[in-house]
Amino acid sequence: MHRFYVERPAAAGETAVLSPEESAHAARVLRLRPGEEIVLLDGQALWRARLENVNERACEARVLSALPSTEPCAKVTLIQGLPKADKLDWIVQKATELGAWDVWPVEMARSVARGGKESRRERLSRIALEAAKQSGRAHVTHIGTVRNFRQALEALKGDPPDLLLTAWEEERALPMSRAVADFAARQGRPGRVAVVIGPEGGIATEEWEALRALGAVSVTLGPRILRTETAAIAGQTIVM
Repeated sequence: MHRFYVERPAAAGETAVLSPEESAHAARVLRLRPGEEIVLLDGQALWRARLENVNERACEARVLSALPSTEPCAKVTLIQGLPKADKLDWIVQKATELGAWDVWPVEMARSVARGGKESRRERLSRIALEAAKQSGRAHVTHIGTVRNFRQALEALKGDPPDLLLTAWEEERALPMSRAVADFAARQGRPGRVAVVIGPEGGIATEEWEALRALGAVSVTLGPRILRTETAAIAGQTIVM
């Protein structure tokens, strides 16, 4: 079934109205007709629904029943050192498909790229929305504003995750999978995990020391040095 996003939380028996953009896609591109069933995602849950009125401005669908959640048991925040060019587009798309709850783009000491316009964040949010629809998620990965490393540290201090992992190329002994398993054995399955991935130049020593002061665990993704975009997806996959 085709999947569509609705901005208001849905409930069985109610009528949901698609946005003009989603309505145009349903009516003009997919050429759906009244009576056809679709899936709605509202940021919290997935719903089975039946189209009742199809037009290019405001399709209406009757919400039938909730569908099983596809969300992972842990909410994962990807703290991504700001990469060059359009790598962040790809990272956001794949991280959303894998189940990331948030993505924080962060300027780090070795970031070549700097800053970010609000228009780019809007573009990344659209990429996350399309990836959520494609992969059948209820939650659309939230894309944070670009922040510097100090601001990221302050945010972590103010709302610390259960487990903070830093993929650092100087680490050789502790695989990420073992760090997650060790935490689960001691304290149970973590509800919130943050994974820090450096930019193309990696994480600077002073940045690692600052993260360690917050309780971060230094982990390795293997014996090879991965590109930042590969490390981001490999790290999240291991946690999941």
